[in-house]
Amino acid sequence: MVLDYKYENKILIFFDVLGFKEMVQKKYLNKPEKIKEILTTMHVLATGSYKSDLIVFSDSVVNIIDRNPKYSEHGQTFSTYLNIILNDIATIQLNMFTLHGVLIRGSIVMGDIVYERENNLLFGPALIDAYELESKYSIYPRFLLGHSIISQLDNLNVLEISKDMDGHYYVDVFKWLVKLEREKQQLVELKRKIDVEIKNLGSTPNLGVLSKYNWFLNKIIEREKCDFKKRT
Repeated sequence: MVLDYKYENKILIFFDVLGFKEMVQKKYLNKPEKIKEILTTMHVLATGSYKSDLIVFSDSVVNIIDRNPKYSEHGQTFSTYLNIILNDIATIQLNMFTLHGVLIRGSIVMGDIVYERENNLLFGPALIDAYELESKYSIYPRFLLGHSIISQLDNLNVLEISKDMDGHYYVDVFKWLVKLEREKQQLVELKRKIDVEIKNLGSTPNLGVLSKYNWFLNKIIEREKCDFKKRT
């Protein structure tokens, strides 16, 4: 029997845990329960505000979401719809780090897929785009927006995103932290925790891992400087 497969156009978010190999082989070598706790946290958080389908494999998660605004009949635009999704991603990043000291990265794209929930089957151009964007270009603990998303937007300024030095747009985890004074205090605790994680790397750290913590730290410092300039 030949099945009539048809692609569906969806939003895909690809999540990946950084340093997972080291966690399994060194940091939590004899603590599989800790690995399970970390992965379970990410799987639960990755569900987000909108109904979605999750595909889970080891330390990676793909979240499949409808591309159309959920409440378009009430005036919700694609930008406001996407911003809620992006805020969910930022929340996941912060929670994974504050709860477990774990950095995650990923990508968000829009495109064609075939997904069969009952068979746990997922394939299509959008999945390839999401994986390549994450694995080849994210590098640091950031979620990059693919061209398929950016091209749908008329005004990038309304989104919680920033443009990095390499020209890629990413979900700006810290953009919202300068809006209220009490929220800014969280930056102090985040910097302290990053310092602890860097010290835990030892006197001869893995430079790749160190660069990812430093990128995270530098984005906090940049946000603090930006807020200071606004106030002065």
